[in-house]
Amino acid sequence: MQSQPFSDAVTGLFACGLGVATSDEAACIAKFMVNFHVGPERSSDLFKLKQNFRTHSSVLNLAQSVLTLLCHFFPKSVDKLESETSLVHGELPVLLQSCDQNVLKNIFHSNVGNSNGVITFRAQQVILVRDDCAKEQVIEQVGKNALVLTIIKCTGLEFQDVLLYNFFEKAPLEPGWEVVYEFMVHKNLLGARSLKYPPFNKDRHSALCNELKELYVAITRTRQRLWVFESISHPLFDYWKKLGVVKLGEFDFSFGSGMLVFCKLEEWNLCG
Repeated sequence: MQSQPFSDAVTGLFACGLGVATSDEAACIAKFMVNFHVGPERSSDLFKLKQNFRTHSSVLNLAQSVLTLLCHFFPKSVDKLESETSLVHGELPVLLQSCDQNVLKNIFHSNVGNSNGVITFRAQQVILVRDDCAKEQVIEQVGKNALVLTIIKCTGLEFQDVLLYNFFEKAPLEPGWEVVYEFMVHKNLLGARSLKYPPFNKDRHSALCNELKELYVAITRTRQRLWVFESISHPLFDYWKKLGVVKLGEFDFSFGSGMLVFCKLEEWNLCG
């Protein structure tokens, strides 16, 4: 799998001496900014393209919810830009939970196929995990029936569908996600609900900054469908459900089978 090349139009801007900056090569059309000289009295103009042509509005809304937390707790860690928009509407990301520890194995080893291909995750689908240890554990369950990548390895890549698997449950340290409730109180998102949570402390919760950035990268790898599976409950889920940016699902055999498609062997070969 290789990242998307710059388009001819963007390459042409470089040839004309115009500067293009983007935080994600695969999203260069959606997020680039152009600087150009227009005369001695004005050194440059800045044009921001907020329209995202890579994914749909439901994924952007979920990603924006993560950026909002990042800007609130760590305002100096990211540039403050206007929210991206999309003219395309898609299905809400699905928050999945299951008590079955063998759910992946049961789903991916029940596929059928023939000499031309199999019913599995297609070449443009991926399972994203936190680290190499989690990757090995998932590969033990799915075998060669799905592409499994760590989040850091998928930076700059994009896929049709993404399954983010146990991102929170596999966290090596507890970064203090309960402070999300502090933000929800600040934004009147908790209502009359009373919860105990530690107050935010920049030093004590410093690990949360990288966690939010990594989560944002994982969410924005998909063009169409996003599934977030967790075997544990999490404060962020209350935040997402209150905002209405996810829908709930049960990660069982029936749901998992609907994620699989018939994948021709040629599709995998084209991806290298």
